[in-house]
Amino acid sequence: MKGSIALSCLLLATALAGCDMRSETAKREMEKFSGTPTPTFSPAPTEAPIDPSEVVNADLNLQGDPVNVSGYEQKKSIACTKFNPVTVNGGSSVITIKGPCRQIMVNGDGNRITIDAAIAIVLNGDKNIVQYARYVNGKRPFITDNAGSNTIEKIASPPSAH
Repeated sequence: MKGSIALSCLLLATALAGCDMRSETAKREMEKFSGTPTPTFSPAPTEAPIDPSEVVNADLNLQGDPVNVSGYEQKKSIACTKFNPVTVNGGSSVITIKGPCRQIMVNGDGNRITIDAAIAIVLNGDKNIVQYARYVNGKRPFITDNAGSNTIEKIASPPSAH
């Protein structure tokens, strides 16, 4: 007896679960929204090809001595002659760096740095302006802006740099 009551309850629950209590109008409206919308994908912007005249070739195996610029309100011009790493420690300086560099690291605020070319640019300070003119071995520099408030831009390569 208990078994037939349990079986009857199970059949009744299955029958009720299969019933759609909505009106026909509600069913039609729900069918419009029942599918998963297909997201629209916009293609990633393609970067402009690198002009061969903006490429500086460098021997990546060279390990030049580190070049350091320290102080406040410095005005300096330095050169990467052996694919050197460059570190700028200070603020409000104007620095010009010639030649291809391994890495430019800026640990200060409000500097204006013009670079010929570098593999990597790392900014640990605020409100720095870094401009680079060329690409080492045809590769765009790897840029790390740890503050998020710096300006990094590609500028035209001066004719004397070729």
